[in-house]
Amino acid sequence: MEAAGQKVVADGLACTRTAGIESDSKCVVMFGKHVYDIIEDEATEWAADLIVIGTHGRRGIRRLLLGSVAEGLTRVSSKPVLLIRGA
Repeated sequence: MEAAGQKVVADGLACTRTAGIESDSKCVVMFGKHVYDIIEDEATEWAADLIVIGTHGRRGIRRLLLGSVAEGLTRVSSKPVLLIRGA
């Protein structure tokens, strides 16, 4: 799973660089914390200007049961968060 995650991150970084957008990325493997807390910690460590995160757009009971990393991040983040809604 870690190798697959690293490939996704590398592919995304390649897309931004091809588009001429200065960006950086990192694949983090960590257990025992909420994902949104890990993202906030990494953004603070990097001195990020913006956090971009995708969202599934779940509503109702599915959102209640599954939670939302994007929603949690918008609550705890000290940085601006750009949400990209999935198709």
